[in-house]
Amino acid sequence: MMKVLITDYAWPDLKIETGMLETVGFEFVAGPAVPGSEAEVERLVAEHDPDAILTCWAPVSATAITSATKLRIVARLGVGLDNIDIGAATAVGAWVTNVPDYCVEEVSDHALALLLNHFRAISGYNGDVKRGRWAPGTRPLKRIAELSVGIIGYGRIGRATARKLAAFGCTVMATNGVQPLAPNAKVQVSTIEDIQERADVIILHAPLNEETHHLVDEDFISACKRKPLLINVSRGGLVCNEALLNALADGRLCGAALDVVDGEPSPPASILGHAHVTATPHVAFLSTTSVTELRIKACEEVVRVLEGKDPINACNRLQNGQTLPGGVASDIHVIQTVQGSIVLKRALDQLKVAADWRSDPARSLTEVAALNAAAELLGAEAVPRVLWSDRIRNQFAMERISPIQTNWKQELLAGTVNLATARRVGELLGMLHKRSSRSQVLAERFADQTFFRELRVEPYFERVAQRNPEYRDAVAAVIEGMRTRRQALVHGDYSPKNLLVDNTNVTVVDWEVAHWGDPRFDLAFVLAHLMLKAHRRNAMVDELLLAERSVVEGYRLEGLAIFDAHLLPLVGCLLLARLDSDSPVEYVSELDTVGIRRIAKTLLSGDMKFADRWFN
Repeated sequence: MMKVLITDYAWPDLKIETGMLETVGFEFVAGPAVPGSEAEVERLVAEHDPDAILTCWAPVSATAITSATKLRIVARLGVGLDNIDIGAATAVGAWVTNVPDYCVEEVSDHALALLLNHFRAISGYNGDVKRGRWAPGTRPLKRIAELSVGIIGYGRIGRATARKLAAFGCTVMATNGVQPLAPNAKVQVSTIEDIQERADVIILHAPLNEETHHLVDEDFISACKRKPLLINVSRGGLVCNEALLNALADGRLCGAALDVVDGEPSPPASILGHAHVTATPHVAFLSTTSVTELRIKACEEVVRVLEGKDPINACNRLQNGQTLPGGVASDIHVIQTVQGSIVLKRALDQLKVAADWRSDPARSLTEVAALNAAAELLGAEAVPRVLWSDRIRNQFAMERISPIQTNWKQELLAGTVNLATARRVGELLGMLHKRSSRSQVLAERFADQTFFRELRVEPYFERVAQRNPEYRDAVAAVIEGMRTRRQALVHGDYSPKNLLVDNTNVTVVDWEVAHWGDPRFDLAFVLAHLMLKAHRRNAMVDELLLAERSVVEGYRLEGLAIFDAHLLPLVGCLLLARLDSDSPVEYVSELDTVGIRRIAKTLLSGDMKFADRWFN
């Protein structure tokens, strides 16, 4: 039996929901009427593991969504989606829906009522009369038809509000802030700047997302020329409370009429009690008709999806989105949502190579831990920020790195060799090793080397020994040395393809092989890659040699004392690994393989003639 969980609700009973869902054979579970905290909702979802979630105001976080093993839909009992992590729902293959048209008339009526109340002084005169003060003419009143009203957010509700204002004879300006509006004889197509210049009233009908959070701030209000009335019947987070109070204090706004306030249901008393603020408790959507319609339509979406059909009001798309190029061990996609874009990385059991190369995808959790540790060690700008992780599906979401930063591997292959970039690459690696070497906590957290063995030791080093029997003893010595020399947090894949660069701005990605180990491995890994690129046909050999030296100089400045005889055989093994392992470099046909094998043999033998290249 499929299970539907409602996290919270704003009406006296659940007869409509129970009747609709149990009639078609679903189990219906109700949370508390009052919306719980994020943690409380997460516990509720984990306890019941629902196929569908209905939510009114309660926050449905990524943790809640990813803990549900069979979730197919998160249905919002309302219009706004800021309480649902849409990216997480999309990542687990669950639809997100809303009911965008249930309260169009009610919310637009409420906006108009707040406008009329302010300019006709309804509340003020009512209070006077109730206190026994009969004093007409003591409050300034305006003719509604003379007002210029700007609407920000011209969707269904914005259009309804515009229609009603036009009937009063108002000059109506509108913008949705994203796309140009179609011409309308009764509405002037405007920009936000037009509205700030000319509006007596500004009405907010915009959704709340990353772009619109605190849309109305100090700068926004300071650009308003006519001391407008601000009406917000959308989301409290559109308005910065501090900026609003400042503007009311110095007269840049003539007043505020708010059905929603940032911080509700317990918004600041300084807002609610202000003499120039009229407030209602988020009721613009309410009427007997609208609430009944809301509940029915939300449940219909749940039934529709759980019966295998697509929803009518889908707020996300379940396609994988843009696939990012890169590694062989994971699927990486960019998911676009109304809340912004995220990068989703899912670890694979079978790697994308010709050989039968497998690794436990639970390494995704190690990567998340390493990213968080690296952010502490190197600074938040040096790694992508983790947004959430999904233990069930071995995936996690992170912020997308600025497109200004490009892949260092592609730059090098294209002939662009920036020595400042190379030096910073070395500095960051040195910082990672030296700073982590002092932490017993990190040593314990990353002590397990399972993934390093699966992804590096077996397919690289052991494969080199199998295919080059003459080096078996030398490779075995390198493996044993890495096992015993464990000093720091090691990235495990510190190659140019995992470095996103913009001059000295370097972001390090792909931490799934991170472990507590021999820091020489990371340095050898990046040096081997630079050497391989220097042995391509028509390569910029001198520039790449200088890049090697710059990496070494940067590492020496920040890192550990690892320039010793143990480093050289490691580089030799890794050079051969990119020719003979389960994961050869894709440009093997462009390489002077004879020259590389000669250098690798020299390094494996411990010949110190390469020492001057890096050690001095």
